[in-house]
Amino acid sequence: MSKEKDETKGQMVDRPLGYTYHSHTFRCGHAVGTDEEYVKKAIEGHYEILGFSDHVMLPNQSQPGMRGDFILEDGYFRSVRDLQRKYAKQIKIYLAFECEWYGDTYRQYYHDLLANGSVDYLLLGQHDYLDNNVLTFYGRMSDKRAATLKYTEDIISGIESGLFIYVAHPDLYMAWYDSWDALAQDCASRIIEAAMKAGMPLEVNMGPSRWGRKNRIGQAIDVAYPYPEFWDMVSEAGASVIVGVDDHDPNELIHSPFDWVREFISDHNLNYHDRLELPFKVK
Repeated sequence: MSKEKDETKGQMVDRPLGYTYHSHTFRCGHAVGTDEEYVKKAIEGHYEILGFSDHVMLPNQSQPGMRGDFILEDGYFRSVRDLQRKYAKQIKIYLAFECEWYGDTYRQYYHDLLANGSVDYLLLGQHDYLDNNVLTFYGRMSDKRAATLKYTEDIISGIESGLFIYVAHPDLYMAWYDSWDALAQDCASRIIEAAMKAGMPLEVNMGPSRWGRKNRIGQAIDVAYPYPEFWDMVSEAGASVIVGVDDHDPNELIHSPFDWVREFISDHNLNYHDRLELPFKVK
């Protein structure tokens, strides 16, 4: 695997992939840095594409530490569009959101974001569901089987909505359902089948490779996801795959284990693509 020298620290670092459609901003409450700092780091890392896709800001919802309040939306739009123009000759910048699918509750809102050109695309990144109008993380459900089934149903419904360009971290459920049993396999099969039917790539997410290491029972220390067995099924099915850096700090656009994810893609013989077809056409 190719590496480049970090002249500032005198050490070898992984060579970035050159693109990401999954990048956050300080507005979500768990990321740092200014929008322009992300752009400058991406240019430093010889990126061709930087897609800002912060956690979607929802009308009449507040979720501190997870997503910005709705009042921040216009500032997000203006900032990224200004950067698109300022750095147009150096890098291609896109404006997007990473969204959960809440059924009809925000269907029209998502549709309008795309239809009126407010965003360039939407990612389907399922973290939580609406429980009596409260955003609740699936992993907090006491019944982990029920949580996994609900996650799967919501992912599939989101895929079928036609509003999303790809599925972020589709194997997230293995962070709370840590047993590769018949249920886990069936959920994987259903998600993969739905994505392939819709022509949507599945994302190998790099987040845990930086921060989410855990020790699965009977196995060496590894990341919670991407979960190897899930991606073996993706490979067998021939589904399209893309990588999301899922950075929450400008430095992560350069200082992340890019060779690790290259090896993961190679080891699992994945049908890897590094570009999305844009502009996205809302159905």
